[in-house]
Amino acid sequence: MIAIPVKTNKENPAVTTLFGKAKWFAIVDGDTITIEKNETESGRAVVDSFIARGIDKVIFAHMGGNPFMLLQKGNIECYHAGEERVLLQEALEKLKNGQLTKVDGTNMAQFVEQGNMHNGGGHGDHEHTHDHHHHH
Repeated sequence: MIAIPVKTNKENPAVTTLFGKAKWFAIVDGDTITIEKNETESGRAVVDSFIARGIDKVIFAHMGGNPFMLLQKGNIECYHAGEERVLLQEALEKLKNGQLTKVDGTNMAQFVEQGNMHNGGGHGDHEHTHDHHHHH
C-alpha cells in the first residue's frame, strides 16, 4: 500500500509539501484510493500508523530528517514527488512508470530537509526544534 500526503480530500488532490502535519493522506491499495484525515500530531505518529497498517511506500514532496529515518527503519520505501506541483494521479502514474526518484540513505541529502540545508547556516540546531510539545 502507498501513502501520500495530500492537500485536500477531493478526487485528485495535489501532493502537499507537508508530511507529519499534512491534513489528509491518500492511501492507495491496489486500484482503490482512500483519502483519510490525518488524526496524528507528529511525523513520528504518522510513520507509526503507516507501519501498523502495512504501508510499504510513501510518496512525498518535503519531509524532515526524523520521519524519513523512521520510515527507513520501518522498511517503507520513500519516493520524491518532484519539485513542481503534482497531482495524486500523476504521482502514482510516475511511480508506476519508475519515474520517481527513490530516496534512501545515499541521496537523502538532496530530498530530505536536514534543518540547515535550505537557508545557508545559522540554523545549525534547527532539527532539534521540530518536536513541538504543546502544553495545554
